[in-house]
Amino acid sequence: MRRILSITIILCCFSVPLYAQVDQAQEIAELREQIALLTDRLTQIEQSMVVSPEVRGEVEMGRIAATPSPLSISDSWTKKIRLSGDLRYRHEAVNDEAKSVRNRHRIRARANLTTNLTESLTVGIGLSTGGSANDSGNQTLGSGFSRKSIGMDLAYFDWKVSDTMSFMGGKMSNPFFRPAGYHLIYDSDIRPEGLAFKYNSGTFFGNASAFWVEERPDDPDSVLLGLQAGYRRILNNGANLIVGASYYKTSHTQRYAPIFTPGNGQGNQLDANGNYLFGFSEVELFSELEFDLGGESMSLFLDYVTNTDADVFNKGFAFGATYRLASALGGWAVGYIYQDLEANAVVGAFTDSDFAGGTSDGSGHTLRAGYTFPGGWNLATRYIIGDRGRAAGNERDYNRLQADINFRY
Repeated sequence: MRRILSITIILCCFSVPLYAQVDQAQEIAELREQIALLTDRLTQIEQSMVVSPEVRGEVEMGRIAATPSPLSISDSWTKKIRLSGDLRYRHEAVNDEAKSVRNRHRIRARANLTTNLTESLTVGIGLSTGGSANDSGNQTLGSGFSRKSIGMDLAYFDWKVSDTMSFMGGKMSNPFFRPAGYHLIYDSDIRPEGLAFKYNSGTFFGNASAFWVEERPDDPDSVLLGLQAGYRRILNNGANLIVGASYYKTSHTQRYAPIFTPGNGQGNQLDANGNYLFGFSEVELFSELEFDLGGESMSLFLDYVTNTDADVFNKGFAFGATYRLASALGGWAVGYIYQDLEANAVVGAFTDSDFAGGTSDGSGHTLRAGYTFPGGWNLATRYIIGDRGRAAGNERDYNRLQADINFRY
């Protein structure tokens, strides 16, 4: 009995480690099986992430297609930009009775860029010869081949608020209507600066402005407030009639130094201190009539202005006619204008830079003729026969001949 018990105890002692070894072996086998399963899973994941050459090529092609090339960007940008401009070569002979006859050759070159940021918003800039001149881009040849000055001619935005209204700001072309494009009040090269509002329904049109004329650090600024209203109508005989009125008020001018050219009123009368003798509140009445004459275009115009702030020499007017004759190779245009502009009728710094030496206080006749060739160029002549200096007590003859070659692009 005792021997049996001993054997039993010995067997139990040996069986415990045996059972433990069996359990450890099973756990190791299970771990190896789980590791094998995880390894297979990782292999499957890696294989699923591998991109075939075909797919990789498609991805690269899609990326290239989605990224515009510099050339395509450039093409898109250039389509929004419009370039325009002109070049004029002029021979001029000036015969002022108080001076010797002067002959000179002159050039004017201008270039403008405009772009449409949106369908209703346009931005433009322009450069012109002439440097800081306010009413002319002419540069006289013969200064030892010197380089000619170029200045900022335009820098503006034009926001089309609706089909009939637009709002402008910056340095811009004159927004006010001028009958037959004539420059009794404003030279065609004047580029006013400030804000303007335009309205045009086809039948009625109107313009308004707040232009900064002189900014003074220690005195009130001179501001040109303008208001214009006009009416267009096609008459029964097919003629096109335009009539209208304008009011221009340039603030803080009386007893202030002349605009743009201090010490020189450019025809306007000055007081003993060299300042404007009168202010400027100009009322303008204008009309234009265009009709067929013998199958060709004929136009007539009348422009009248009076300065209600001045007591003397305060009126001005111009009238004229132009006849245009078309041909197979181009077109002729001939015209006649008479002008009488008294000294204080308008701001002398803004009126025609050629008539009466670029001043008010002059009168006379202008004969014009021109021929336009195909391709955007023309020949033109203008001969002014008049006098100047009546209000200044220095009345004298003043004649001017201009012969131009103009190129436009």
